[in-house]
Amino acid sequence: MLHIQLYRARRDHARLGHLIDLEQGGRLPDPGRLAELKKRKLAARDRIAALEARQDALAPRPQTA
Repeated sequence: MLHIQLYRARRDHARLGHLIDLEQGGRLPDPGRLAELKKRKLAARDRIAALEARQDALAPRPQTA
C-alpha cells in the first residue's frame, strides 16, 4: 500500500510541475495561481519525503555475519 501512495505523490508532484510550467509559459501568468501550484508542489515533495522515510524504516535490513 505504501508504494501506491508514493507513486501517487510522485505523480502529483510531476503533474504540478507541468502545470507550473504551463502557467509560467502563458501570456499572462496568474501570480495567485502560480503561488498556489508551487505551494501544492512543495507539499507533494514533503509527502514524498515522508513516505520514503517510512518505506526505508520498513525495509528489511541486510544481515551481516
